[in-house]
Amino acid sequence: MMTIDKGETMDAKTTGKFICRLRKEKDLTQVMLAEKLNISNRTVSKWENGDGFPDITILPELSKILGVSADELLTGEKIKRADKKDNAPDNKPATNNLDNFFQITYVVALFIGAFSALLGGVTEFYSIWAFRILFYTHWEIMFAAVSLFSLVASGLIFSVGVTRLKISYSIAEIRARVIKKIWLLSLILSIFPVSFILRLIDCFLPMINVWLIAIAFAVILALVFTLAYKKISD
Repeated sequence: MMTIDKGETMDAKTTGKFICRLRKEKDLTQVMLAEKLNISNRTVSKWENGDGFPDITILPELSKILGVSADELLTGEKIKRADKKDNAPDNKPATNNLDNFFQITYVVALFIGAFSALLGGVTEFYSIWAFRILFYTHWEIMFAAVSLFSLVASGLIFSVGVTRLKISYSIAEIRARVIKKIWLLSLILSIFPVSFILRLIDCFLPMINVWLIAIAFAVILALVFTLAYKKISD
C-alpha cells in the first residue's frame, strides 16, 4: 500500500470521496467494484473513508473502471486538459440513448405493474371478503385476466429494456443498472399473484384464517425486500 503521513490525511479523504463519487456515477456498489479488482469490499470502504490510498498495482485497473487517470484519482479531482480536441464524447450519445430507453421501459413497466397490482389485488381481496366461491362473478374473471395480462406485459417491457443494454454494456454494468430496479418491480408484480393464491386458500381451505396469512406474508415480504435492497445499496 502507498504510505501516507499526517500531512496527506486530507488528500486521502479527498481521493476517497472522489472514488466514491465516481463509483456511484458508474452505478457500482462497493462489492461490485471490489469484485472487478479482486479485492475485498472492506478495502474499497477504507479508501472511501480516507483511511488509505489504493495500492500502486491496482491504480491502472481502478482508473480504467472509473474512467479517469491515475493522477486524477490520487489528486481527487478531474484534470482539465486544454489540448483536448474532441469536444464530443467518444460513444456517449449511444450509451445515453440506451440508458434513456432503459429508463423509459422501466417507468412504463412500473406503471403497468402498478396497475396490475392495484386492479388484481383489490379484486382478489374484495372477493375474499365477499365471496366463498372462486370466480363467483364475471367481473372477477375479467379483472383477473386483465391483471395477469398487465403483469406479463410489464415483465416483457422491462426485459426488452434490459436486453437493449447488452449493445454497449458488460454483464456487470447491466447488473449494476438493473439490480435495484428489479427488486422494486418484482415487489409490485408479486402483489396480484400473492392475492390470488390467498383467494385460492380461502376458497379451498376455509378453515384457515387467510387474513392472518396475508398480514404475516406482507410483513415477511417487506422485511426480505428491505434487507435485500439495503444489501445491494452498499
